Amino acid sequence: MSSIGVIIGPSVVPFSMALLVVSIELALLLMLAFGVSQTKLCRQLVREREIAASLRQAANHDSLTGLRNRRALGEDVANLLADKKRPGMRLALLLFDLDRFKSINDTLGHGVGDTVLKTLGLRIGVACTSAQRAYRLGGDEFLVLWENAPCDADISAFCQGLEATVFRPVDCAEGALETAGSIGISCAKQAEFALSDMLKRADLALYRAKETPGVSHAFFSAEMDSDYRLRRELEADMRLGLTSGAFSIEYLPVYEVQSMQPTGFSAQLKWVHPVHGVVAPTKFMPVAEECGLVVMIGKWMLAEALLAAQSWGHSSEIIVPVSLAQLSDPGFSCLVATLLKDTGVAAQRLVLDVRAAAVPAGDLVAMAAIARLRGAGVRIAVSDFSAGIAGLAMSRPHPVDRVRLDLGHIKAIAGEQRFAQMLSLFVQLANTVDKPVMLTGVDGAADVESAIAAGVPEIEGRFVCSALSAGQVSMIFHSRKPTAALVRLAS
Repeated sequence: MSSIGVIIGPSVVPFSMALLVVSIELALLLMLAFGVSQTKLCRQLVREREIAASLRQAANHDSLTGLRNRRALGEDVANLLADKKRPGMRLALLLFDLDRFKSINDTLGHGVGDTVLKTLGLRIGVACTSAQRAYRLGGDEFLVLWENAPCDADISAFCQGLEATVFRPVDCAEGALETAGSIGISCAKQAEFALSDMLKRADLALYRAKETPGVSHAFFSAEMDSDYRLRRELEADMRLGLTSGAFSIEYLPVYEVQSMQPTGFSAQLKWVHPVHGVVAPTKFMPVAEECGLVVMIGKWMLAEALLAAQSWGHSSEIIVPVSLAQLSDPGFSCLVATLLKDTGVAAQRLVLDVRAAAVPAGDLVAMAAIARLRGAGVRIAVSDFSAGIAGLAMSRPHPVDRVRLDLGHIKAIAGEQRFAQMLSLFVQLANTVDKPVMLTGVDGAADVESAIAAGVPEIEGRFVCSALSAGQVSMIFHSRKPTAALVRLAS
């Protein structure tokens, strides 16, 4: 139901407020009629008008940040669209969204969350010029309305400045809390501007911006509508796949280089879509992270992997990837402890593989989860090509147990001529902070030779066999000669 408004002075206020103001004015007239002194009446009139102004202020502003609110946005847009003097005026909406704000609230408390919101709201407001107005729409969503908006290049330059000034660390009792976020932008001429449509477009642009690691911004484009529909279909298919058995886990062997004996297995998620067949994790995991399904999928994967590891050798490791969303979940550490207890798998056998690029070194929430897990005996590995640098930097203030380097990434960056030199450099860097290196993506004999030459202690890959089912892994550990059993499976 649309709200009813009444014009009082220059503003439009809700009907109930307008009724209150009219009642006040009527009461003052009655006081005058019954002989109340003019001086007293004037003082009373000033007080009542101050109350009315305060009510208008409260109705149009966010109580936490002091910025104008969603209701005020509707009024301001309506006033701009009603201005017939500038029919060709271009309007732009810049929609802000913070990363992992819910985890900040859940883990560090709403007081810290409020501090973050107030600080970022203030920074956005200060950055605005006279042609721009800042709003808080609710939660961690902020918006800037830009009238007489310039060309896209100038808007992009402005956003780059916002990214540098707004998404900076926020000081709180726990220390400097890193902030990050994205900006989605939609633009239209005054005659084509409809607020609900423009907000939807800015939201779609925001989704696109979030696909870029780190702080970024994106403009709405027509193909985003179709991309959005495809993503929602993929999300629905994933939810159905979790309950229909379309997801499974494969296990890739990890070998100790000197003996070439399997020391454990790395869990890898596999999704067989009923129409599209096998879908690569690089295709569906970004969607899962965007819609929050990654927490549900990660929980299922961890439970299945630990259940499978029950029948393996008592010292064999199970390596399971975890996302930032999982580490930011306040209940994740307790979940891991419960699953270890239920399956009887020793905590030292579980290695959680964290993508170093996804966890900023200043992320207090994720780092606290990592510390709790390591305190319980679980081991932490950092992966991605960036693990060579970011992972080692992370290992100094927040110790981890090993670094996983991907052979394919190093080859892509270094090229064939400098590959051996760069691999040796990363291994030496790891040795300086006493972090063993596991080399992944070892798929052939030449790769094994490179790992041996660089002094890598452990390797993971398909140089002996492809990924195996849980039942095949169990057979290997019940064999007297595990490596021979792997070779037989490969053949």
